[in-house]
Amino acid sequence: MTPKKLSKKSVDRSQWKQYYVVAEEYYRGAMNNQENELWTSASILFVHAAIAYTDALTIKAGSVKSAGDDHTQVIYLVEQTLFLSKEDKTALNRLGKILGEKSKVAYGGKVYSKKQADKIKTNCIRYRTWVTDKIDSIS
Repeated sequence: MTPKKLSKKSVDRSQWKQYYVVAEEYYRGAMNNQENELWTSASILFVHAAIAYTDALTIKAGSVKSAGDDHTQVIYLVEQTLFLSKEDKTALNRLGKILGEKSKVAYGGKVYSKKQADKIKTNCIRYRTWVTDKIDSIS
């Protein structure tokens, strides 16, 4: 299979921390909105948190981040930037599920339910844990 052409840009490795801080802010905002039963806004913030966590990871690991409009392409960037185990691929599948909700929640014009938001939240919490562990393991 031909590798996918990725739109990426070089980023100074030290900037990974900024992206991680932004991800944490999105994550905290999502958790706050979830507690306040603002399901749609919580969901979109979880999606943006996952994107920012991924940027932090790829910047720290390879001084690159995705630059394209198709956020699902970031999965291929992670695969190219890091050596991945079976467990890591599970985390990327989780990221794929989160990113699959982006257009629906951001542009779908429908209010998300608690059930839908809870699903994204669970995936984001697990993905966040994986990213944090990965970042911590990169010297």
